[in-house]
Amino acid sequence: MKHKAGAIFFCTVSGPERAVSLTTLWLFCCLLLLAPGLLSAADANRAVHHELRVSLDPAQQSLSATDRITLPSGIPDELTLWLHAGLEVRINDPANETRLELLDRDGRYARYRLKLAPDSRQIELSYSGRVHDALESSAIEQTRGIRNTSGLIDERGSFLSAASLWYAQFDGLPFLTFDLEIDLPQAWRSVSQGLRIARDESGQRVSEHWREITNQEEIYLVAAPFTEYRETIDKTSAEIEAQVFLRRPDPRLAAQYIDATGRYIRMYEKLLGPYPYGKFALVENFWETGFGMPSFTLLGSRVIRLPFILYSSYPHEILHNWWGNGVYVDWATGNWSEGLTAYLADHLIRQQQGKAAGYRQQTLQKYRDYAADGRDFALTEFRARHSPATQAVGYGKTMMLFHMLRQRVGDEAFIAALQRFYSDYRFRTAGFADLERVFSAESGESQAAFFDQWVQRAGAPELGLSKVRVESTASGFSLRFSLEQQQQGPVYRLDVPLAITTEGSAVAEQRVVTLDSRQREYALALQRRPLRIDVDPQFDLFRKLARAETPAAFTQLFGARAMTVILPRAAATALREGWQDFARVLGNTGPAVEVVWDDQIESIPPNRAVVVLGWQNRFADEMRAALEREGLEFEPGNVRTGLTRTPIKGQSFAWVTRELRGSTDSVARAWIVADLAAALPGLARKLPHYHRYSYVAFAGTEPENSLKGRWAIQGSPLTALLRDDSDRARLSAQRALIEPESSLDQ
Repeated sequence: MKHKAGAIFFCTVSGPERAVSLTTLWLFCCLLLLAPGLLSAADANRAVHHELRVSLDPAQQSLSATDRITLPSGIPDELTLWLHAGLEVRINDPANETRLELLDRDGRYARYRLKLAPDSRQIELSYSGRVHDALESSAIEQTRGIRNTSGLIDERGSFLSAASLWYAQFDGLPFLTFDLEIDLPQAWRSVSQGLRIARDESGQRVSEHWREITNQEEIYLVAAPFTEYRETIDKTSAEIEAQVFLRRPDPRLAAQYIDATGRYIRMYEKLLGPYPYGKFALVENFWETGFGMPSFTLLGSRVIRLPFILYSSYPHEILHNWWGNGVYVDWATGNWSEGLTAYLADHLIRQQQGKAAGYRQQTLQKYRDYAADGRDFALTEFRARHSPATQAVGYGKTMMLFHMLRQRVGDEAFIAALQRFYSDYRFRTAGFADLERVFSAESGESQAAFFDQWVQRAGAPELGLSKVRVESTASGFSLRFSLEQQQQGPVYRLDVPLAITTEGSAVAEQRVVTLDSRQREYALALQRRPLRIDVDPQFDLFRKLARAETPAAFTQLFGARAMTVILPRAAATALREGWQDFARVLGNTGPAVEVVWDDQIESIPPNRAVVVLGWQNRFADEMRAALEREGLEFEPGNVRTGLTRTPIKGQSFAWVTRELRGSTDSVARAWIVADLAAALPGLARKLPHYHRYSYVAFAGTEPENSLKGRWAIQGSPLTALLRDDSDRARLSAQRALIEPESSLDQ
């Protein structure tokens, strides 16, 4: 995930989820989208150089700094300069030829007019003051445990980025290099981009020196009383250090991350090209975050101790040093970086595990549940995640774009294009148009139409299968069928994968047909009698799934526009009060929520998502019957899910099913129960992280997850059986783009 100037992205513990601060996004747009038009493209690509001398005073939540700035030639004599509103600034110019005029202050930000001395491109500023912007969160972010600040200095630690404007920034000059000398309290250590080239502990305070000479978009300064671990990574293109900064000593945890860092950097160097920095550091934060910066990541204490982070979010963070922190995003034309990083990290890891088809299915289900039906937008409009819908499009649809592009051009051309894109645009800005040009060149075929339909258009195709029949021929059989595009609006040009199960063969025949019209009929020649046909069985196309292609999941509940939460009047007092608090938290998950007691309504509302709370709810029997149709079994003292029996005592459960509404749509129905009131706050906090599942169970009052899963899919409208009960034959395994060096403990 990515943390950019003015836009802050978060990864929750369940996966690559992000949120954006609208205030800092506004500043980001001012600095990077509007102002570059003041300069030529060549001038805008040249970097400002900062020589910064900074002293932190955590007790006073303040800093003091001297910043000697060298500006590139060919720029106007008058510039707009931005700083944090809490910093008092002056120009160190004995000749008094350089002028700085305050234009306005807007909340946390101050804007100045800088008038340069004739023929001068060097200025020196001194500034000092308090920087402690509050940790804040929206209602949805609170539910997911996410808080955000543009920057703060605190006795627990300091976090400063471009969004806090702790150093001088200029309209129209998006790139910089820097030398940063930082004065710290004893026992503190700092982290920034690039390499630390010196550390001096001889005085009462500590001095550290960081340097980065490649074009950067911002300067980060993170500091705290860290314990530091480091090790040089073997077999890389240059001498690269794996580093870990922890808030309390933990050699075993540090060793796990150092080992994983080496594995992933070596893997991505083989796939993409040389790692662009001299280090990668895991840094433990003092509040829960998932920030990815150039050459380091800042993760919360709970996050880094989750065992699955090493093979889920962590490779995503490392890969962002190629995409987003190595090749920069042309924000004005859409953020391609998150989707490409998701494809080459999250999806690639699943493919190495043989689980990629299920991951794509879940990605498409999130799109259907969160973004379809009017909440979609073109990829050119995606900047950052600030809702489940923006994640489903900006991450999910973009990830599927790269998957379809890979199927289209083949692995050899796909990898060659990625390597060329990285080589050509390293430490430069690039957009979707640049990706299209590179992939066209490496594949030897124009990809303009492909990029146009998937990048410029909102929406997704919807497929239908009909008129399936078999005819005998002189040489065997002819399988005839019709494919339709059922979405409203223009048709897409689609390469549709098919799997055909034939008599006497354990392996399916896999074909790809082109569908570029509203409806088309096909006739496929086969030597063996076909028994069934499956359209896009491995979810290789970006499309709006039919409901029957996916199980009921909490995505449909949290993605609903409106939800009714039904409280149990007959519950014991402690549980009744706990369920009321639980319902208030559900009100922050996204849908418009109505809360009612079970004795206030006669029946479950038919046309909206519904959550029934508590074993003692009047509608418990109705929910029990619906869940038994999904295969759940209620036994004395236990709940049985498949072959797994879970005791009821001391457990909290959440199940979701759905009720059909018409022939193609449905509404979510959830039943959430617990026998421990003390478990409800934790259950409310954790449940949104399990959104892709159909059922979950948690033990104790923490509570700790003890069971999770998805219901079996009962049938698909894109499957046609030509003989009853014909199981699908085995499909060819999809090869990963690169195999892992060795498997992590997963």
